[in-house]
Amino acid sequence: MLNKQNIPILVFYFILFFSFGIFINPGFPLSDDAIKFESAKNHFKKGIGYFNQMQYLAAVEFFRKAISEYPDYYTAREYLARSYKLAGFVEDAIQKWEILANVTSNPVTIQNKINTLKYRETKGHYPIESDSFNYIFTDEYISSYLGRYKFSDPVDVAIDRERNLYITSFSLGKLVKLDSNGEGISVCSPGTAGRLFGIDYHNDRIVVSDFKLESIYIMDRECNVIKTFGRSGEGDGMFYGPEGVCFDEAGNIYVVDSGNHRVQKFNNDGDFILKFGEFGEYEGQLKNPTGVTVHKDLVYVTDTGNARVSCFDISGNYISYISVKGVERPRGISVYNDMLLISDEETGLFWYRLDNKEVFRFHSWENGKRSFVKLFSAINDRDGFLYCLDYKQESVSVFSPLVNRYTNLDIEITMVDVERYPIIAFYLNVRDRAGRPIYRLKRNDFKILEDSANISGIYVDYLYNKSPSVSIALCVDRSVENRRYHYDIPWVAEFILKKMRKNDSIEVINYNSDYWVGNGFDWSRQRTLRALRKREYGDGKRLGKTLYNAVSDLLPRLNRRAVVLITDGRVETNSFQRYTKRVVIEYARSHYVPIYIIVFKEKNLTLQEIANETGGAVYMVTELNNLRNIYNTIKKSEENRYVLVYSTYKAPSIKGWWSDVKIEVDHKEQKGVEWGGYFVP
Repeated sequence: MLNKQNIPILVFYFILFFSFGIFINPGFPLSDDAIKFESAKNHFKKGIGYFNQMQYLAAVEFFRKAISEYPDYYTAREYLARSYKLAGFVEDAIQKWEILANVTSNPVTIQNKINTLKYRETKGHYPIESDSFNYIFTDEYISSYLGRYKFSDPVDVAIDRERNLYITSFSLGKLVKLDSNGEGISVCSPGTAGRLFGIDYHNDRIVVSDFKLESIYIMDRECNVIKTFGRSGEGDGMFYGPEGVCFDEAGNIYVVDSGNHRVQKFNNDGDFILKFGEFGEYEGQLKNPTGVTVHKDLVYVTDTGNARVSCFDISGNYISYISVKGVERPRGISVYNDMLLISDEETGLFWYRLDNKEVFRFHSWENGKRSFVKLFSAINDRDGFLYCLDYKQESVSVFSPLVNRYTNLDIEITMVDVERYPIIAFYLNVRDRAGRPIYRLKRNDFKILEDSANISGIYVDYLYNKSPSVSIALCVDRSVENRRYHYDIPWVAEFILKKMRKNDSIEVINYNSDYWVGNGFDWSRQRTLRALRKREYGDGKRLGKTLYNAVSDLLPRLNRRAVVLITDGRVETNSFQRYTKRVVIEYARSHYVPIYIIVFKEKNLTLQEIANETGGAVYMVTELNNLRNIYNTIKKSEENRYVLVYSTYKAPSIKGWWSDVKIEVDHKEQKGVEWGGYFVP
C-alpha cells in the first residue's frame, strides 16, 4: 500500500484535498513532488482500469510509468508485481517484489509472496507432503448439537470433492450431509426401517450399505437413490449383513459381506462380477470383515476377527496380509498418499506406509486430554484435512496438517468490478502454499476491511454454484505442414460442437506465422464449421502467442473454460518466443484454464508438458473415447474462483478517492490476507 510516511506532509495534504474534491487556492504553491505524484496517480489509475479488465500486460505499462514518475509510489510497485504474476511472467513478478521488499516498511507480506512462488518452483505445483503424521485438532462436529442433522450411532463417513461430509447413522437409518464447516445440508432415509452402515464417494456417486435390509444403494450427491441391489442370502449378489463399501477408480463397487465372511465386487450399475474370501484364519480367509478400500489395483480388507488387514488384487486373488502391532479391532480403512489409514475401535488410528511399512499411531491430542473412545472410520480430504468418526462419542473430529499452521494461504485479487457502485465485487483466487485451490469457503471464512472499517453483509458468490456451461477457445494449426489434415479438422471439432448448447460458446483462433480470430465466441455450430473449412495456410507456427491470447480471451468469461488446440503435433524452434512455454503454463494455471491438445501425428514433449501442467491432456485423433469426452470433461470441471460482493458506505461525491481494502481468510487453521483497492467511480 502507499506509504504516506514517505511523502512530504505538504504533498499528503494536497492528495487528501484533491481526492475529496476540495479546491485549492490557486495561489498556493505546489511542490515538484506533488506534481509528480499527481501525474503518477493518473498513470496508476489507467493501469487499474486495465487490471480490472484482466488486461494485465497493458496494466504493466501504466504501473511502470507511475513508478517512473514517482519511485516511492509503493502501491503502483505492488500492482506492477501482481500484474506480472497474473500475466504469467513469474520471474518478473519475483524481481519486482524483491525490490519492493527492500524499500517498504512492511516487507513480511511481500516476502511471503516471494517465498510461495519460489516454493512452487522448487517443489512443483501440486507436491505431496511427505510428512503426513503431524496433525492438530481444528474442529469437532457433535451429533447432539446438530438438531435435525444429528447422526446417532455413526458408523462410516465419506467426503466429496467439495469437502461435504456424508455420515451414516446406524440406529436412525439416515444419511446426514454436512458442509465443509460442519453445518447441516440434508438428511435422507434411503430404506424404510433400514440400518445404514458403510459409505463411499466417487465421481459424483455415493454407495451406501444397509446392514438390516441387506441392500446396497447407489446415490447421487443430493442423496437421491439411483439404484438399489442385493437381498438376503449366500448366493452371488446376496448379503448377510453388508458393512464396508468402496469404489475403485473404474467405478466398480466392493461390498464387505461380513456375515458371509467375504467381499463381493459389482460394476457401477450393481451387476455382480466376482467374490473372494471365506471364513477362516488362514491366508485368503476372513473372519467378520468390516472395511474395504482399493488402491493401485489392490483391495485392502479389515479382517476384524483376525485383527489384520488382508490384501487381494482386483480379480480376487489373495496377495498377503498386513499385521500391525497394536491393532486389535480394525474397522474402517482408507488410503491417502500411499498410506493406509486403519481405524481400530480399541486402540485408535494407525497410519501404515505401503512403501516402507512404517507405522504411526494416533490416539489422543491436546496433551492427552482428548482421545478416541471407539474409532470407526478416518479419511483425508484432498487438502489433507483428517476426519475421524467416533461411534461412541457420536462425533467427527477434524484435524489439520501441522504444516498449514506455519504457511499462509495465497490470496490473489484478479479484478475489481465497480460498475454497479456502491456495490463492489472482488474476484479472488484462494490457494494453499503448494498452489492447490481452497474449496467451498463460506461467508464466515472471509473478513473485509475498507479503509480500516469492518464491512458487514458480505455475499460470497462461489462460481462453482453457477449452472455449468462452457467457453472454449479452439486453436487451429494453419501451418503448411498441417494442410494435409484440412478435411479432418471439422471432423475433430464435431466431437465438441455436437454436444454444445446455446448457453455455451466457442471461439476459433487460427495461427501460423501469426494468429487471427476466425470466428468470435459463438454458440452456432454452422458458423464455427464455416470458419474451420476456410483454407488459410502459410509458413510458421507461432504457438506461444496463440495459446497466450486464447487464454486471455477466456479470462473474463464466468463459465467453465478451456483451450483446445488442433495440430499435427510439431513444434518449431521459434514457436515460443516472448510467450515461452513456462509463461503460457503459468498464465493458464494462474487462472485455472486447462489446455487440451489434439494431435494428428505425434505427441510432442513440449505440448505434453503444457497440457499436463495446466490440467489438460494430449490426445491422438485415434483416441476416440477421449475425443468424445472432452466437452463433458470441460463442463464437469471444477470452478475455483470466488467473488466477494458488498455495498460500500462511501458516497459517490468523493469520486476519484482511492479506497484501501483488506481481505482476510480464516478457515480451519489456514489463514491468509491480501489487500487491494479501487477508485471511487
